[in-house]
Amino acid sequence: MAIKKKKKGYGLEIKTFRGRDGASYLVFRTREGAFNVFVEVEAKEAARQCGASGEGTPRQMWGSLWGK
Repeated sequence: MAIKKKKKGYGLEIKTFRGRDGASYLVFRTREGAFNVFVEVEAKEAARQCGASGEGTPRQMWGSLWGK
């Protein structure tokens, strides 16, 4: 049986940090060393801002947006 090499992905590393402001930051580091940072926001409000109706749970709201 021949050994197959593993497929290589994008090589994203992910860590979370708590800022001095109390916010949670999700940080992605690419294989090339670039950093992308996302700040945690309230899921329901974020869904509204992205076009979901104000009805339902955050899961339902995001589900309606995800399929668009």
